[in-house]
Amino acid sequence: MRTVLSALSVLLAVVLTAVAVPALWLDRNLVDESGFVQLLSPMSTDKQLQSTLVSNLETAVLSDSGIPAVLRPVAEQAVKGLATSLVSDPGFPQAWSDTLRASHQLNFSPDKASANAFELELSPMAALMSRRLGSSLNVNIPPPPSLQVQVGTAQQRSWLTGAQNLAALALPLSLGAVLAFVLGLLFARRRGVALAWAGIGLLLIAALYQGAVGLVPSAGSAQGSTGSMSSAFGARAAELAASNFETWILAVAIGGAVLLVLGAVLGALRRRSKVRTESTW
Repeated sequence: MRTVLSALSVLLAVVLTAVAVPALWLDRNLVDESGFVQLLSPMSTDKQLQSTLVSNLETAVLSDSGIPAVLRPVAEQAVKGLATSLVSDPGFPQAWSDTLRASHQLNFSPDKASANAFELELSPMAALMSRRLGSSLNVNIPPPPSLQVQVGTAQQRSWLTGAQNLAALALPLSLGAVLAFVLGLLFARRRGVALAWAGIGLLLIAALYQGAVGLVPSAGSAQGSTGSMSSAFGARAAELAASNFETWILAVAIGGAVLLVLGAVLGALRRRSKVRTESTW
């Protein structure tokens, strides 16, 4: 009975770990605002995203900033030149971070649970463009109060809601996995065997994660039409998420290898002790 209980506890620990690791990752890199900003900050250097982003900003600044009619022809010429150099502006990285922060606050507020898509709030970027344009024309050009661009589909928005719900279970799932593992060791007649099976389980989880991560970029790039803001944002975000999660996969694999080696060592020591005892008799 102890062996059965130990096996069931270790199996439960492995299953809970398989769910707890993605839940923890989502909690730290999606639900947490600072983690979300840090994860997607490298997107500011993506050439395709920069191109589509600048295109959206040109239209918004010219149409929504209240530029006087007499200056509009000059502004239209100026904004095209400014747009191409916007990405090299010293304030561009900070404006992109502010964009991500505003987008996170917009999409993860309680009243956005039924939204049809993820919305990227580009007003910080539009403010940067308006300041540059106003400086070149020597006039004060107020930025658009809000500039929201839908990214993704309704189905992918539902995935985001599901990810939030899973992230909320990260702590209980983690505690459950630890408790089940401890019980598995307490019930085990041979703890080395229990450790070894737990290690094998973690290695299998890491292999499954690696296979699943390979599907993430293709799912992200399926957003919107080719060359659109939606497609560029989705593809790059999926790549960054997959790359970041691979470090977690490595940690799971290392943990599994350590448990497997530890179990093998304990088993070898147990057999050696048994041989010594029998030789003494």
